[in-house]
Amino acid sequence: MKAILLGLLGLAGSLLTSCAEPCNGHIESTVLYFAEGPNHQGQLVYANVLNKPDLGRQHTLMRDDKEYGTFGNVIIIEDPQNQFKGRRSVCFDEFKVQPMPADGRLDETDITRIVVLK
Repeated sequence: MKAILLGLLGLAGSLLTSCAEPCNGHIESTVLYFAEGPNHQGQLVYANVLNKPDLGRQHTLMRDDKEYGTFGNVIIIEDPQNQFKGRRSVCFDEFKVQPMPADGRLDETDITRIVVLK
C-alpha cells in the first residue's frame, strides 16, 4: 500500500513539473489570450511583457466586445506557425517589430506587434 501511495505521489509530482514551460529567453511575457492570425494564417498572441517595460504599452483589451482587462505592457506576437499554441508564457531574446497591418483593428494601433526570432 505504501509503495502504491509513493508511486502515485511521484507520478503526480512529475505531472506537475511537466506542465511548467521552460523560459528560453531573457524577455518574459505572460499570454493573455490567442486570436486567429491574418488571412487565417497561424495566430496572434496577446501577451503582457513582464521584464522589458519599454517593449509593450498599457492597454485595455477588448474580447468579444467586452472589456477583458487593462495590462501594463501589452504586445501582439504574430505566430504564423502556431509555435506558441496553448502556452501560458512566451520567453524570447530576439524579435522584429512589425508594421500595423492595413486591415488591423483600430483600437490596437498603439500596441507593438512583433515576430519572435529567437
